[in-house]
Amino acid sequence: MRRRLFALLAAAGLAAAAAVQATPAQADTQRKLEIATYNVYLGADLAPLATAPTPQELVRLAGIAYDQMVATDFPARARAISHLLRRDRPDVVGLQEVALWQRGPLGGSLQITYDFLDILLRELATAGLRYHAAAVNTTNTTTLPISATEQASFTDRDVILVQDRVRVTNAQSNIYAAKLVFTTPAGVTFTRVRGWSTVDVGVGHKRAQVRVANTHLEPAPPAIRNAQGQELHTALAQSPLPVVAVGDFNATPTDATGPYGTFATGGYDDAWLVARGAADGFTALQDADLRNVPSKLDRRLDYVFYQPAQLSAVWAELIGEELRDRTSTGLWPSDHAGLVVTLRLNSKGTGHDSGR
Repeated sequence: MRRRLFALLAAAGLAAAAAVQATPAQADTQRKLEIATYNVYLGADLAPLATAPTPQELVRLAGIAYDQMVATDFPARARAISHLLRRDRPDVVGLQEVALWQRGPLGGSLQITYDFLDILLRELATAGLRYHAAAVNTTNTTTLPISATEQASFTDRDVILVQDRVRVTNAQSNIYAAKLVFTTPAGVTFTRVRGWSTVDVGVGHKRAQVRVANTHLEPAPPAIRNAQGQELHTALAQSPLPVVAVGDFNATPTDATGPYGTFATGGYDDAWLVARGAADGFTALQDADLRNVPSKLDRRLDYVFYQPAQLSAVWAELIGEELRDRTSTGLWPSDHAGLVVTLRLNSKGTGHDSGR
């Protein structure tokens, strides 16, 4: 009897020791943050509107843009995006161009026709993913006639989604001082503003936190984009927490004087570069109708920047860049590819991890 008792006690001791030995690996897993950035595409090419020579042509082009948005079928694309995100289940997702489209009679009230945020959240829930919008940054709303009897409006939004199980606090949204103001040949003046949002998310069970920023910078002219990048970098320098900045920066890695250079030389590492090297990583740009084959992704514009003193890039991968990722009707999920990155919160504050 005593022999059996000693054997049981010894087995219990070994189990306890094994549990203690497993703890560091578990703690390492708990210090990891899975984060993604994805420009989901507003659904239409609005650039031709800026060159409309007459008010009549502006109306015609606005109607074409609205019809193109319908044809690029965001409900189907949202379903494809939700399936892509289900593979990695990132804790935090920075989204750009999360459009809100409305339509109604000329001079009358508008009704929502496509709310990209609501559509995507429903598709994510259908895919078994529980996310909520922790920060929504509304930047622009433009209303134009699209025919002799109807008008439509487009509202641009950038959104930070966070899994329901993740602790999140201190959501803030801001608008850049630098903005684009231009007048079309038809005599219509547009003001286009951009912004950024931040949230503080918990990592692991020791209440460690990371500040995540999400942005979409102006593509042109470079002076405005660069000023926005500088403004974001300066604002994030005030953070008491380790910072991760994600989004569509509209600048390639060769843009040393632009946003990439601002962050790469200003205390941040490029997660793709660290985890995967300089090759590939292309995130832009498919055709406006999303039907091009093969893929036309040929440049990097979307990034996850992080502060290497406190964080390490563990892994990085693209999503939505392969033919198999398209919808059943042959649409790319977006004109951009998404980027998913695994970051590790350093226990000693320095160094890079390897492996996933």
